[in-house]
Amino acid sequence: MDGRMQSFLDKIRGMAEKTGQVAGRAADAAGKKATELAGATRINLQIFDLNTECEALYKEIGKLVYKLHRGNAVSNEDMDEKLAAVDGKQQKIAALREELTSMRSIAVCPHCGKACSREDSYCAACGSAL
Repeated sequence: MDGRMQSFLDKIRGMAEKTGQVAGRAADAAGKKATELAGATRINLQIFDLNTECEALYKEIGKLVYKLHRGNAVSNEDMDEKLAAVDGKQQKIAALREELTSMRSIAVCPHCGKACSREDSYCAACGSAL
């Protein structure tokens, strides 16, 4: 094989190695991003579930208040239990939102509480400036 052909093949081999390294770094970055998004999605689903549970408790509390309004007896323990459950769920929601904020590429909208990318200038959910 002549020298020019060998030089050409060496250049191609070098380019192939560089391309493989770049592709490997891109795959690593994509994997990290996918892991971050999966974590954020898991947390957002937990927050959604807790909010749904809070709404059900609010409805039950409202029924108890209406019973009081109508003159029916309502136990303080029952009301206190429901209020404590709401407080506990709200604390869990706050902790999950803090966890979302601590994730590197996630920011929480101060207006609506939805997760956004740190690169975003505006919230995709409500349009508020971040």
